[in-house]
Amino acid sequence: MQETIQEMRYVSQQHFRDNLRTHAYSVLDLSIGVLNEFKMIERNLHAPSQGWGNPLSYAGIEPLESAVKWDVKIVDESGKVPFSSAREKDMVYMFATMISDDSLVDEDDGKPFYDALMDWQDADDNDRDEGAEDDYYEDLSPPYFTPGQKIENFEEFRMIKGFAYDYDDSENSGIFYGEDGRENQNFKNFRNSFSFFHDGSVNINGASEFLLRFLCGENEGLYEDLKAGPSSYSKESSFFTSMSDPVLSRISQKSGMKLGTNASMFRLIITVSKGKANFQLHAVVGVDGIRNRSASGRGKKKIKPRNQQNQKIKYPFRVLSLRENENLID
Repeated sequence: MQETIQEMRYVSQQHFRDNLRTHAYSVLDLSIGVLNEFKMIERNLHAPSQGWGNPLSYAGIEPLESAVKWDVKIVDESGKVPFSSAREKDMVYMFATMISDDSLVDEDDGKPFYDALMDWQDADDNDRDEGAEDDYYEDLSPPYFTPGQKIENFEEFRMIKGFAYDYDDSENSGIFYGEDGRENQNFKNFRNSFSFFHDGSVNINGASEFLLRFLCGENEGLYEDLKAGPSSYSKESSFFTSMSDPVLSRISQKSGMKLGTNASMFRLIITVSKGKANFQLHAVVGVDGIRNRSASGRGKKKIKPRNQQNQKIKYPFRVLSLRENENLID
């Protein structure tokens, strides 16, 4: 009987998963509905504090089955810097700050990591001053080659010279991964600040703490002003609604990055569970009609017109990535 019960529990997991999948996609539709409602009423989405940050609480809808638990986390993907358009100057300085032990940052320290990254992506075999091409990677164990195309996900950094820890060159490696092979805080900060999907203005309201500090540079006063929120004359909310705000104008002039105050792309992480069974749905969605990067990260892609069936549905957001039960790295 014990063996039979265990077998029944194992076989039933697939049934539970199909049931939880239905709940997960219901949460996705509900969350999109809440985002669209705020977009229709407010016209622009700025920050979760508008009310759309917790769509389940806002909608007040509970699962039909009391044993089912669900949760959704919304991340502002448009609050990240488009990896495809990151400037050399910014990347070099960022890498330099990550390995600096004091307040004095030598920008030249970040050049080897940038050169290695560029050599990884370019199609030629010419080494940059401090980069690495196929002849370097062929001598590794196991050997491999550079892809010669734009990087597509964050896991690729583990393969690029300098980003993973190298016992033979410990002083000039391990910027993203420690000696034990685990990702460090630098990598977490980088992943939370860059996107392979977003290709527009960076929503300052959704930017990570690390990115905000990077934008302000060594100007601690500017950072404090930014964290204080909108200037007094426009202080009607806790988030910025216009780039004309004096604080944002100062940051825009200093950083050179294309900044904005609107959220246009979202990453939804949905988790549904029932007892020991669980299901996770991971989606990246963008406001329909805007130009986004393709899901593969290989350059800009002009969105095709919707077919008649989709036009009839009038789904307010375009799904850019949709994955189930995966350990997502991108």
